[in-house]
Amino acid sequence: MTAARPEPAIVFVGYNAAFLRAIDEHLPRGAVVVLEEPDIIHKRDLANAPAGFQCLDRIVTAKYHQSAEALETGIELAGARPVAAVVPGLEYAVPSAAALAAKLGLPGAGEQAALALRDKIRLREVSAAGGVRNPRWQEAHGPADVLAFAAGGPVVLKPANRQASVGVQLLDRVDSAVAETAWARTTAASEYEQIPDRPLNWRYVVEERLVGPEYSVEALVRDGEVVFENVSAKTVVDGPYPIELGHLVPAPLDAGITAHFAAALRALVRATGFGTGILHAEWILTGAGPTLVECAGRCPGDHLVDLIDLAYDGKVRLSLIDLLAGRPAALPARAVQAAAIRFLTAEPGTVTGVSGVDTARQLPGVRDVAVDVEPGSTVGAWTSSWDRPGHVLVTGADPEGARHNALTAAATVRIDTTSGGAGHAD
Repeated sequence: MTAARPEPAIVFVGYNAAFLRAIDEHLPRGAVVVLEEPDIIHKRDLANAPAGFQCLDRIVTAKYHQSAEALETGIELAGARPVAAVVPGLEYAVPSAAALAAKLGLPGAGEQAALALRDKIRLREVSAAGGVRNPRWQEAHGPADVLAFAAGGPVVLKPANRQASVGVQLLDRVDSAVAETAWARTTAASEYEQIPDRPLNWRYVVEERLVGPEYSVEALVRDGEVVFENVSAKTVVDGPYPIELGHLVPAPLDAGITAHFAAALRALVRATGFGTGILHAEWILTGAGPTLVECAGRCPGDHLVDLIDLAYDGKVRLSLIDLLAGRPAALPARAVQAAAIRFLTAEPGTVTGVSGVDTARQLPGVRDVAVDVEPGSTVGAWTSSWDRPGHVLVTGADPEGARHNALTAAATVRIDTTSGGAGHAD
């Protein structure tokens, strides 16, 4: 008697606990297989992670950071069990996920599009050629390049192929000393648990400093056609490190500006040749219109997918899986309310106490309060998104209501440190 062929697997390249948590109850038992770097499995203690999710069959070791090993491993897996979809679980996994999907004949971003989305230098070249507005920019190989490009004025220095604002610096004025210090900080930026220990190739870019409010456009795309999109408003902290302090969904924009974002996004899709998947494109709205900051080809972080699900009464992650499996997908329609996230702040130092959490959870519209520190934890100055100590996630009848609820809830949570300060949103 012939053994029954196993049910097709959904292969994630990169372990994403938030993604798995959101889809766990909606997928069959053991439906997901994750490919993850051996160093990251060790650093993040993921050996027993499958026990925490009924949908997760196993985690298979495979290198995908600037490596083709995950492609080879994925092909081997497909020989033993059919693969229904390949999902990029993390930023660094986007090229490997696209390559594996293409090799298996499944919908995906497309290999060339994925490579452009993982390298800001390549993205600048490709998108500008396709008519997308970009700032002036130049690849930087050292402090001298930063100094020459800046010509004394304000610029942005950042890695071209990192994530989560790691190493990004806003420089107001540049002289030789500033260029040397900024270059050292950017090239030394670390994200220990997020990358393997082997040497990796990092590139850097220096860009014109743009002025204007910041937004992002989240979009689901099928065969190069945008089938859902949302514009989010972003709040960024002051200072040299442009780290997100909050997001508001949907952004309170008039129809004309929303149309400009829609046109810019479609031009970006055409320019990159993006096929099927999700895009998270960040823009600054200048006097000339939306100007591209960067774009990712995976689910956005900062709980933006959760905000979209709440605002639009949808399930974006499940829709994405269906698109990547070539199946009909239930897509969000119109926003039925607004949602917002506000990240908690604290003065640098050792945490001596956390208060107000239970009170905040009882406030109007509050859906989640998360504090990632406790007495004895160390809180440092923010230099990347990994440094934020917690958040509040809320809804409201409209964007102004959601913003108000977020500010109120964030101000209710206090994180006291040895510096004598108490962290709360401004």
